[in-house]
Amino acid sequence: MPVLISSMRRLLMLSGLLLLAGSACGCSLFVMAGKMFFGDPKVTSAFSSQTGVDLTKGEHELLVICRTPSLMKTQLPTFEHDLTRQVLWRLKQQGVKTVSSDKVARWLDNNGGEFENISELARDFDVDFIATVNVRDTSFREENSEDLFRGQAAGTINVYEVQKAGGRRDVLEVFSGEFRTEYPRFAPVARHSMSERTFQKQFIDHLATNIARRFHDYRMGDEF
Repeated sequence: MPVLISSMRRLLMLSGLLLLAGSACGCSLFVMAGKMFFGDPKVTSAFSSQTGVDLTKGEHELLVICRTPSLMKTQLPTFEHDLTRQVLWRLKQQGVKTVSSDKVARWLDNNGGEFENISELARDFDVDFIATVNVRDTSFREENSEDLFRGQAAGTINVYEVQKAGGRRDVLEVFSGEFRTEYPRFAPVARHSMSERTFQKQFIDHLATNIARRFHDYRMGDEF
C-alpha cells in the first residue's frame, strides 16, 4: 500500500507539472518535469544512425564546407565562413577531428570560390569524410515585418566517404538529410532591442548548433 500511494503521488506531481508547463511559455518547465521523472535521454546523431560511424571517437577526419545562395553572399558576405567556423568549433568540442575552416577557405580562394565535384576536395584533402551543407531559404526578419527579427533557414547535408585504394581516392555518398530551423522559436525579437548584426550572429550560432548535432549525440534537454 505505501508503494501504491507513493506511485500515485508521483503521478499527481507529474500531472501538475505538465499542466503548469502547458499553461506557461512553458517548454522549459516541461523539460524539467521530464528530467525529474525520466532522466535526460541521449539522442543518437543522424550521421551515426545512417552510417554506424561515431565521429566523436576521433578516428576519422571530417571536412565541412557550407554553401549559401548568391543573394545571401551579397547581403552577408561572411555568412558561409562564420557558419563553417561555428560548426567546426562545436564538432571539436565533441571530439570530432576536422579540417580547419581557414584551410578550406584558402582552397576555395585558390580554386575560384567553387568546385564542380566532391572528387576535387578528396584529391587535395587527405580526409575520411567530406560534408557539404547547402543552406537555402534564409531570412532574418519576421514575415511581413521590418521591426521584428526572427531567423529561418532550411537546407540539406550530404556526406561522402573518401575511399582510398591503390593510390586512388574515390568518393561515395553515405549520408543525406535535411534541416529546417527557426530562431527564436517562441517569439520574435524587437528590432530596437539589438542591432541586426548582433541578431545575425546569434542566429548563425543557433544554426551551427543545429547542423553540428547531425554529427554527434546530444541530450534531449539541450533542444530547449
